[in-house]
Formats: sequence, C-alpha cells, structure tokens
Amino acid sequence: MQNTTPPIPQATAVPQNQGVQQSIQTQNPFQQIVGAAGDMVRNYIDMKRDNTIKGDDYFHCKANYEAAQRGEIGENIAEKLGNAKEEFDFWDNQFRKGLSPQEAFSDRIHDRTINQIGRQMAKSGLYKNSREACYPYRVNGINEKY
Repeated sequence: MQNTTPPIPQATAVPQNQGVQQSIQTQNPFQQIVGAAGDMVRNYIDMKRDNTIKGDDYFHCKANYEAAQRGEIGENIAEKLGNAKEEFDFWDNQFRKGLSPQEAFSDRIHDRTINQIGRQMAKSGLYKNSREACYPYRVNGINEKY
C-alpha cells in the first residue's frame, strides 16, 4: 500500500474527451456488462501473473478505469465487483493472512479509494488510456506489457 493517495479528479470541471464519449455512446448495456466484467477479471489475472510487490494499486486503478470508460453501466459493474472483492478481502485478510481488523479495514478503504480514482479518471476525459491515467501507481518491477 502506498501512503499517499492523490486527490480524485473532478469530472465536472473538465471538458469531456470526444473519444471517450464516442465509446460510451456506442456500447449497448450488454456490451458494457460483459466488457466491464472482462476488464476486471483480465486486470486481476494480469496483477496475479505480474506478482509485483505493491503493484496492486496500478491494476486496481486500471481495471476500474477500463470498465468505467465503457459507460455508466460499466462503471456500476466495476464498483459492485470491486466492492464485493474488497468485502471478501476484508475477511480473508484477517482470517487467512493474519491482519488485525483495523489493518484489514484500512486496506479495504485504501483499495476502494484507488478503485474510485480509476473510475473518476475515466470520466474526466484527461487521459488517452488506462496506462497513462494510472501511471502514478506504477511501481518498479511491473512488466512493461502492462
């Protein structure tokens, strides 16, 4: 976990990127659901495959950015899947990994914040892609293909 979390960009203060708008407008609800779930799973697999210590923030951000870029439904899918995963991790961190309830709670809040930042960055229109948006969370050792 990183100790500092940058502020969440405010999407309302930034003009929308036309490329992002276009992709949101052309994806139907089914495409958003399937695509967002795929974004989340793919980034989880990439994170596990990469196995870089403290690299999870980058993959959390990236997954949420990519899912949210698909549209409002994609954003909601990312939020619900991310929250469900963090609830599971809250208990797993205590019972399997031995974290205290306070440490598990802190980890849950941290990960949810990174997830939210990824979704907000997608809506901001400031970035060309998830890699650029989530670059502040890249740590040394993450494979360049990600």
